[in-house]
Amino acid sequence: MKFKFVGMVALALSLGMTGMHSSAMAQSTPSTPAFPKNQTLQPLATDVQPTTNVHTSKPAPTSSIPLSSTLSSARSFATVADNTYGSNISPDTAESISTDTTISGYIDQQGGERWYYANVTRSLKLTAFLSAGTSNVDYDLTLYRLNPSTSTLEQVSYSAKGAGQYELLSHLATPGYYFISVTSYQGSDTTNPFTLFTTLSDSYDQNEPDDNPFFAKNRGTAPFISQHTIDNLLDEDWTKITLNAQSKVNLRLNNPSVHGSYVIQLWNANLQNLGSLTQNADGQITLPAGSYYIQVYAPSTFDSSTPYTLSVNYQNAAISRVAISDITTDRGVYGFIDYGYGKKWRVGYNITVKGRAYDATGNPVANGIVTMGVQTRINNKTIVANGNTDSLGYFSIPMEIGPAAGQYSYSAPVSVHHFDIIPIVFLSNNNQLNADINSLYHFAY
Repeated sequence: MKFKFVGMVALALSLGMTGMHSSAMAQSTPSTPAFPKNQTLQPLATDVQPTTNVHTSKPAPTSSIPLSSTLSSARSFATVADNTYGSNISPDTAESISTDTTISGYIDQQGGERWYYANVTRSLKLTAFLSAGTSNVDYDLTLYRLNPSTSTLEQVSYSAKGAGQYELLSHLATPGYYFISVTSYQGSDTTNPFTLFTTLSDSYDQNEPDDNPFFAKNRGTAPFISQHTIDNLLDEDWTKITLNAQSKVNLRLNNPSVHGSYVIQLWNANLQNLGSLTQNADGQITLPAGSYYIQVYAPSTFDSSTPYTLSVNYQNAAISRVAISDITTDRGVYGFIDYGYGKKWRVGYNITVKGRAYDATGNPVANGIVTMGVQTRINNKTIVANGNTDSLGYFSIPMEIGPAAGQYSYSAPVSVHHFDIIPIVFLSNNNQLNADINSLYHFAY
C-alpha cells in the first residue's frame, strides 16, 4: 500500500522518487528451509472480488479413537522401528518421536496414515508442523491425547488446509501421551517425503491456541485491538473477521521488538491469499462482504518476551478532504504567518500536523488512513507519513522533514529570515484530497 501512496505523492508534487524514506513491503529474510512459509510478499490486493462457491471445509477428524485391548492394557511405549514406507500405520504401531527433531516419512496410498507419539511431562504448548513435500498431495495433521482412564485417543487439534499448503497446529498440553497422525486426504507420494516437526513452548499468550484458521480467534464484525506473542519460529496467530457489507479494512501490526520481525497475511474464506503487510506499517484494503482470516507469523526471527499489537478497524466512508487545524514544530518558529507569499504555517525540522477528515457530504470519516507528503528543497527529498483518523475523524501526523536551504528571505523588523516554500499534499486510498493548505514556510535561519 505504501508504495502506491508514495507514487501518488510524487505525482501530486510533480517529483521523481528520489529520497523516499519508507518501504512498507520489504521482503523478509528466508527462514529455515524445512519450514516452507511464504517468503514472497505481495502488497495488499487492490481489486478483491466476492468469494463465491465457498468451499465446504473438510470434515473434522474423528473425535475419539478406541485403542486395541492389547495396547490399552499393556502399552510399553517402546519405539517402533520405522521403515521406508512406514510400519507406523495405526495408533497401535505409532512411532515414538522427540520434540525439536525433524521426522520424514512417506504415504504410499490415498487415505494412508502415519502415526507418531510423544510424552509430554509438564504443562506446555505443543506445536506440530507438517510439510507434504510436494504440492500434488493433500496431507492433513491431527493431534490426539491419550485418555488413560478410557483407553481412548481424544482429538484435541487438527489442521486440514489443502493441497500445496503446510499444516500447523498447537495445543496447550498437560502431562500425558500425545499421538500425531499424518493422513492422506488426497494423493500419495513415495518419492518426496513429508516432514514433521514438533516443539514445546513454556510461555505463550492468552489467545493460544490459534495457529491455523480452524482455531482462529473469531472477532466478528467489531473493530478490535489485541496483543499476542510469537513463542517459537513455527508459531502463528490467526484471527477471523466478518464483514456484513463491502468495507475498507485498516490493518496495523505494531511490533516494538528489535529481535523479532513479523508479517501479516490476509486470506479469504477459501484460503486464497489477498496480500501481505509488514510490521509497523499501515495497510488498507477494500473487501466485499464475507469472512476473512488474518495470519501473523515470523519469517525468520521472533521474540517470545515482547508482545505485538494487532489493530483492525473499518473506515465508514471515503475521505474527500481534510481541514488542518494546527501544525506544531520545533526551533521556536511555530506560527501561521505571512512572509509576503500569503499566510502559511511556518515549520522547523520536526512537525506534527493536526486536522480532521471529511467525506464528500461533509461528514467526518472515522478509522481512515490519511497520507501526508512534503518535498524539501535540499536534495529535493520526498518525505511521507501516515496517520489514522479516530472515531470523530481527527488525525495527528508527526514527521521529520529536516533542514531548509533558505532560498527565500524576508526582512523582519529585527533580522532577515531565510526560508523555503515547500509543497504539502494529502492523500487517502491513493487519491489526492482537497485541503485548506498546499505549502509551508520551511524556516532555515
